[in-house]
Amino acid sequence: MYKLSVKLEYAILAVLSLATHEDAGGAPLSVRAISEKENLSQRFLEQAMNALKERGVIEAIRGPYGGYRLAKPSKEITLSDIVFAIEGVRPLRGKRTDQGHTRTLSSSSSKPKILNQIIAGMGATLESYLIGIDFDHLSRQAQMLQEREALTYSI
Repeated sequence: MYKLSVKLEYAILAVLSLATHEDAGGAPLSVRAISEKENLSQRFLEQAMNALKERGVIEAIRGPYGGYRLAKPSKEITLSDIVFAIEGVRPLRGKRTDQGHTRTLSSSSSKPKILNQIIAGMGATLESYLIGIDFDHLSRQAQMLQEREALTYSI
């Protein structure tokens, strides 16, 4: 099972929060507002927001009503963009990583070649999945879930 880093989780939740807020026609959101809304540590959220800003996913708006907003429409921002902004890498194709270093497996045996094929297939599948999901879709999905939860009120 793939495990997300805390910073990546925060970044995804922050972009999703911004996308949902913009769909509702809202003004920019502060880090404080996002951290309270999503129940996230403000300190760690700021780190994620800085990385997203540096990669052009979000933009900062200054002033008394400032905060953050998406740098482009939510339909144009994919999960792959967020992974790249936070982790600094795209899924690998045909390579194996060892502590952040990329290398191609080689040997006279066919087994490393099989591993390279497996890793290439996993990377291609993961990248295809991440590119295929945009934040417009995720925002609509989150709103549907929220509406469904509001309807299932129990005493």
